[in-house]
Amino acid sequence: MSLTLHSVTNASTPAAEGVWLRASAPVSTLGYAVVDRTFNPDGTPSNEFRHIYLFGDVAIAKDEWIRLVTGPGKYRKAPADKDGHVVHYFYWGSGNCVWNDAGGDTAALIRYTTVNTKPVPPVVKP
Repeated sequence: MSLTLHSVTNASTPAAEGVWLRASAPVSTLGYAVVDRTFNPDGTPSNEFRHIYLFGDVAIAKDEWIRLVTGPGKYRKAPADKDGHVVHYFYWGSGNCVWNDAGGDTAALIRYTTVNTKPVPPVVKP
């Protein structure tokens, strides 16, 4: 896989909280998502406080970084720092933290494909 989840920063504010990813080859972020996989005490996945972030189509070059910030903001690409690292900043847009303060969550990077879609009709009222 050309994109890997590197680490998660758990924090007490959405602006400080986030996920780091790195590209090992040129890649488009389209079709990638980060999910919060919370588990029950027995190890089964929980639907409690589930979150998902779907990336749009942005070209990432080999060895560039992605920082997915939990809080609000607008995508930007930071110029290379003194070490030559380029960082693409994406924003989840949440006013609340995604990751549980006590830990126990698992961040997962997934690759997905849309199979098909159907419009949802309005409710028919009697």
